[in-house]
Amino acid sequence: MAQGVLALLAAAGMASVLALRGILQAQLDSTLLHLAEVEAQAGAATSGPDFQFHEGVLLAAREGPAVELTRYAQLWTHDGRPLARSRNLAADLELPPDALADAVAGRVATRTQLWRGRPLRSVVYPLELVGAAHQVHLLQVAAPLEPVRQTLARFALLVAILTLLGTVGAYALGRRLSAAALRPTAEITAQAEAISAGTLSERITAHADVEEFTRLVTVLNGMLNRLDRSFQIQRQFTADASHELRAPLTVLQGDIDVTLKRERTAGQYQETLVRCREEVERLARLATDLLVLARSDAALPLEHSGDVELRGLVERVLERFQPLAGNRQVRLELTAREATVLGDERLLERLVTNLVDNAVKHSEPGGRVRIELTGAATAVLTVRDEGPGVRPEHVPHLFVRFFRGDPARQRDEGTGLGLAIARAGAEAHGGRLEFLGNAPEGGAVFRVTLPLAAGGV
Repeated sequence: MAQGVLALLAAAGMASVLALRGILQAQLDSTLLHLAEVEAQAGAATSGPDFQFHEGVLLAAREGPAVELTRYAQLWTHDGRPLARSRNLAADLELPPDALADAVAGRVATRTQLWRGRPLRSVVYPLELVGAAHQVHLLQVAAPLEPVRQTLARFALLVAILTLLGTVGAYALGRRLSAAALRPTAEITAQAEAISAGTLSERITAHADVEEFTRLVTVLNGMLNRLDRSFQIQRQFTADASHELRAPLTVLQGDIDVTLKRERTAGQYQETLVRCREEVERLARLATDLLVLARSDAALPLEHSGDVELRGLVERVLERFQPLAGNRQVRLELTAREATVLGDERLLERLVTNLVDNAVKHSEPGGRVRIELTGAATAVLTVRDEGPGVRPEHVPHLFVRFFRGDPARQRDEGTGLGLAIARAGAEAHGGRLEFLGNAPEGGAVFRVTLPLAAGGV
């Protein structure tokens, strides 16, 4: 900050010095031109060496602080020969060749030159501008530049001092103002740093009533609310997953321990192995489900992606469910048109399987499960069953992991992850899964919407 202020003030000071230099030089040029015009008018009636200068104050050689008033004058011919000079000149001035050429051409010339090691500012005035008697004469009026340079040096020193003082003052004031302005931020930061994973229920209260920091505190507290909810969901998910994993492991351990207590027949060992295999399959399914949900939470891209023809996929799923539906006396009805989406065929099949499985298990004997697939702007899959429907108090929890609407359901009827996985599968493909409500004639209605692949209809 201090460096920036210093650079800014230095640039402003430099611009001021250059501007003053231009002003002083312009004033000096104006003074010399006016003096040249006065001298030319006064001597218009004389010629040659008879030319008379006004040997007044402005042309007097003075010592001391009045040296800035010293002005010199000299008369020249067109060929550069000196004719007369003011009494304060002990020797002839030097006439710059380019200034001589301009004056001979009838133009007033202004030049800066060195004379006896001293810088001079000269105006060369063609006297033909004031009288015919001086057609071949030129008047040179000069003044030393040292006073101008001294003035500029003093001004530059003053600017430098003011720049340094301004920088120091701005730095001190800036530190004081920034400390006062950042104090609330430091207090908010301290409160935020004090909140840990175990204290996510706490909220930031520092300066919450100050208009400038209300939005910051609101945003931080909103973030804490989301983190708190996420941690609660994660803890609940971990607890539920641990419970679901513990159950089959307990069964496995119990069967194995009982079997190992004494010698068994081959048939008894086989029976135990069959039960163990069922529990291992359940563990494998649960592990797969948890992996799908973990990938969904991490927003990872699909493992496999390609064109998937949904109609054929749905027909394969329904064919696999025909035995189960037949045992429950439930009819499966499909109305479908061609629709192709870009995605992971295994994940899409899992999505459809979970919805159909849910519909078949909840349908009353003699009922129907109707599946409709349309594909206009998007692929829309609707699944309707003729079961008891979803209770109003269960609707907000339908897609919550490990949620079972009926507490009396047996452990082998599912883990409560089916709809959560179905929704994760839809969202992984850029679509959505919705519960549309209970149909008037009874039963739940779910709808999946998926974007079509290019040329997918």
